Amino acid sequence: MRRLAALFLALTAMMAPPACATLPLTEPAMTAPATHAFNSFDGTPISYQTLGEGPPVLLLHGFSGNAEINWFGPGIAQKIAAAGYQVIAPDLRGHGASSYIAPEAGWPRDAIARDQIALMKHLAQKPYAVVGYSMGSLSALRYHLLSRGAGRLVLGGIGDSAADETNTDRNTAFRAALDAAVRGDDTPAARAMLARARATGGSLEGYRGALSSRLYTGRDLLETFDLPVLVLTGKDDLDNGSGPRLAEIIPGAEYTELTGNHLTAVGDPALPEAVIAFLNSGR
Repeated sequence: MRRLAALFLALTAMMAPPACATLPLTEPAMTAPATHAFNSFDGTPISYQTLGEGPPVLLLHGFSGNAEINWFGPGIAQKIAAAGYQVIAPDLRGHGASSYIAPEAGWPRDAIARDQIALMKHLAQKPYAVVGYSMGSLSALRYHLLSRGAGRLVLGGIGDSAADETNTDRNTAFRAALDAAVRGDDTPAARAMLARARATGGSLEGYRGALSSRLYTGRDLLETFDLPVLVLTGKDDLDNGSGPRLAEIIPGAEYTELTGNHLTAVGDPALPEAVIAFLNSGR
């Protein structure tokens, strides 16, 4: 119960603008990202943005977010593009401009990870790296598990809970908050979800369904990963377990500590700096 209470507290905090929205990172001057759409493996339209030129870097945002609020708003995508990479940043299925309204049981298995496989096939490219934050990091793990083609992985905002397939605490809390919002309950968690949907162009139904793709990847599977991996978490972020312990599970993974908690670490200038240094180390 204490753990669920902490999760509901985190949901309530989502109503406030994220630190990266109030304290934006300095953005390099460059053209605005281009917005595109394609039909995924099952015909679902998926929206994505691109910026820059160079090796392709796929950016996957967190639950109830979108590419703008996670990557472009805080200037992270612009910094990566300015460092000589092509940023490819989708709105995940059920989020933002990638609307998908279907019951959770009706979602294809691993739909969000498979959307990324379909996106890279559509672009006729293989990612030089896949960079995720929170649920985006969980999806990055699923992407590599299914395709073995991530190149390099950056896992922001997740820890060793991602390796525990029996852990349903966070999904349970999200479902409860969404169900409360759909019923019209006047609770902090319900209001947080409604505010998040308004801020990002998402929907409660889309978020509810997307939980079917918020999957953990077992320790035994993570131990088979053979690629460069960087794990990044805020000093006070234990929302998804311990970042250092996750780095110990994945062979050869590195760990970098950021300032802040799960929500505010995205605004730490050290995040894009660490990501870019990690990307450059492979060139």
